[in-house]
Amino acid sequence: MMRSALTLILILAAVPPATVAEPWFDRVLITNDDGIDDPRLVALAQAFAEVAEVVVVAPLGNCSGSTNYVSAFQRHEVAVESRDLGPGIEAWGVDGFPGDCVLLALTGMMEDDLPDLVLSGINSGPNLADAYLASGTIGAARLATQLGVPAIAFSNLDPDDPTMLAAVPGWCVELASGVVAESLEPGRYLSVNFPDGPADRVQGVCWAAPGNEVFHDAFEPGGTDDQGRRIWKQRWWFDDGDDQPAEGDVAKQRAGWITVTPMRLGDLDVPALNARFALPVWASP
Repeated sequence: MMRSALTLILILAAVPPATVAEPWFDRVLITNDDGIDDPRLVALAQAFAEVAEVVVVAPLGNCSGSTNYVSAFQRHEVAVESRDLGPGIEAWGVDGFPGDCVLLALTGMMEDDLPDLVLSGINSGPNLADAYLASGTIGAARLATQLGVPAIAFSNLDPDDPTMLAAVPGWCVELASGVVAESLEPGRYLSVNFPDGPADRVQGVCWAAPGNEVFHDAFEPGGTDDQGRRIWKQRWWFDDGDDQPAEGDVAKQRAGWITVTPMRLGDLDVPALNARFALPVWASP
């Protein structure tokens, strides 16, 4: 499935999506963690509506940093409201998180006619290196994959850059239409990060492994509340430093490349588990 250094370098300047590859999908689900009214999601949905049936199920508000959390496990219900995002798009806003949206769509609203592909994004900022651990954008794609539907997460688009806002949604269609996405194996998904604009500085597309740690968070004292309880305030920041591997996603994205990172489900350490099979079987006295 994988080709070294991704030989599918797209000529990205103003190429209609249909000239790159005929889409293999007929029906897609789109969600995000920035909210259903986010212009990046709207642009993504409208681009895909030109080549497929589109259903949008996304949070009513910003849910950044929510990973694949599902609030319905506590509340046991969610409310939805219809949205008009343009012709050919069925859209629903959910009073929940991206995980709620994916679970609702794949086990409820779309259960009888599942999508061929789930798309998450386009996130406002990048999800490079270890930032995927906290990302609601990545979490939605991960949950869709767990539920058996191929997924792609798209990240980093500044809506105030007209060149990128015009180009990136079409590039998403091109990437999703290609053999890389079509041949995703069960339990695998893709994380795509776009570089900062303008569009004419984009070099092409490349495979990239996650770079070194960039996401940091910590708690610090925040005084007391009106009940005398101590308050701890969270702060978080990005620091990608200068010690990034040259072929990692951070360095490549900085240099103007669209990075594609193959991801998979599961945290099982298979070598460690296999090594333990060599230990004597425990026998109770």
